Amino acid sequence: RRGQPAVEGSGSSLAGTMASINSWLTSSHKTRWILGDQELEKRRAACYEKSLGEIERYKPESASTSAADNLAVAVSLEEQKQLLSYYEKTLSKICSLFRMPRKILAISIVYLKRFYLKFTVLDHEPWRIMVTCVYLACKVENAYLAAEELAKGVQQDARVVEKIVLGSEMTLLQGLDFDLVVHTPYASLRGFLYELENCCQFEGWDPDRAETLSSALRKRANKSLDALLFSDAPLTFSPGILAYAALQVAAKKMEGEDKQMVESFFGHCRSKAGNTEKLAEFVKKVHKLGARGSASLADEGVLKEIDRKVKLCRNPVYDPTSDQYKKQQAEKQAQKLRAKANLKRSAAASDARALGLTEIAENPDSKRRKSSPTNRVVAG
Repeated sequence: RRGQPAVEGSGSSLAGTMASINSWLTSSHKTRWILGDQELEKRRAACYEKSLGEIERYKPESASTSAADNLAVAVSLEEQKQLLSYYEKTLSKICSLFRMPRKILAISIVYLKRFYLKFTVLDHEPWRIMVTCVYLACKVENAYLAAEELAKGVQQDARVVEKIVLGSEMTLLQGLDFDLVVHTPYASLRGFLYELENCCQFEGWDPDRAETLSSALRKRANKSLDALLFSDAPLTFSPGILAYAALQVAAKKMEGEDKQMVESFFGHCRSKAGNTEKLAEFVKKVHKLGARGSASLADEGVLKEIDRKVKLCRNPVYDPTSDQYKKQQAEKQAQKLRAKANLKRSAAASDARALGLTEIAENPDSKRRKSSPTNRVVAG
């Protein structure tokens, strides 16, 4: 499937759409990763303060910089947003280069967004995480992309990229809390368009005409969804809301009977939604997020300066070159060795009890069992 464009035609079955809706209702995406604006900012601020605290706490004794100097060098939250926005756009270019389905693009970007709700760019280098997000999304979607091929897309040595993705994959998984399920708005859009075609045919439209209308809306709506991916929309609203809002934008250029049919369809959707005021409020917010996602990136000079500050102010807890990181790794290794030794003693004691060797069971470190006087055989 790698390298093939997504199948986004109107042939998607209603059964598939209903299955997607049912899986969404119980998914980790809905229960754990749809957050309000305030919650998003709260999490980012907490991670940022934690990173700054660790940078100051584990600062080398020989360092001459003060806490105030560290805070001045550290990347701000706003600068972090600008840098991550740049890497999201870069990720999009990589997916386009390999002609990946939009679903993989959406999953990759959502992984990146989720990861940096738990960490900051001071903890983990965004470039490494970005590449690993693409690699993991391809694996999740059974569209495996070898590290050698990925290296060509990012113009890096294949061995370097392979080392990065294999070394960062577990870090990424832990940052995602192993929640790999992502429901994309592109699937919801297919569901809406499928229902629109049915409405058209119910009104007596020719199937080809209905499919033409659906195809035109799909192309425009996809562009709106692409822009929404570069905002906080995937973290704050369900895929269905995003698809509905994108479809509204796509319908603005419709005219004549096409426009009337689409407006009638929207009325049908609003009647099914129930609370139309709340739906309108959500859609209005989504449109604002779409405008932010469409905004241009910061100047190249600004991004380079932010990147320079990130390299100057790495969090020692996650920096492999820091003394604190090496100390942590040594402690983890010692802990593993102790656990392994305890497990070995426990297994030896269990085997000894099973064989009735009570002395060894009580002292697993003993190499030999002393003979009991009553069991000695005297040569006669």
